[in-house]
Amino acid sequence: MYLGIGDVVRDRSDMAVGIVVGVTSRATGNRVAVYVSGNVSGNAVRLSEPYDLDLLARHARPTSTRRGVLALGVLVLSVLAAFYGCLSAHALGAGWLLMFLSGLGGCTAVLTAYQWCSRLTGPRRFRV
Repeated sequence: MYLGIGDVVRDRSDMAVGIVVGVTSRATGNRVAVYVSGNVSGNAVRLSEPYDLDLLARHARPTSTRRGVLALGVLVLSVLAAFYGCLSAHALGAGWLLMFLSGLGGCTAVLTAYQWCSRLTGPRRFRV
């Protein structure tokens, strides 16, 4: 299971809901530090086994204006790549199927590069 700091999890032992605050390594294996608020003893950080946790929600930052403009720019670039691919295939005398596949390939190449870049710069997840 991949967890990130800020993810909301539920502990199966007592159904307590908490937020992941870290991961620790012990001789017996990895433990996940979970911040649980409002239990009987007050607010507390507890260490839980990873297999005892259910993931309820992922922590995600809201999209910034800069990132939205970048996504729009990538979308426009991918449409231009698709158009150029179709136009190039048409100039070489290809049929409609090859023109469509050429445009789809150009669009997919640009969007895949954007997805990989956003995945590399996104929040880290820890394997526990």
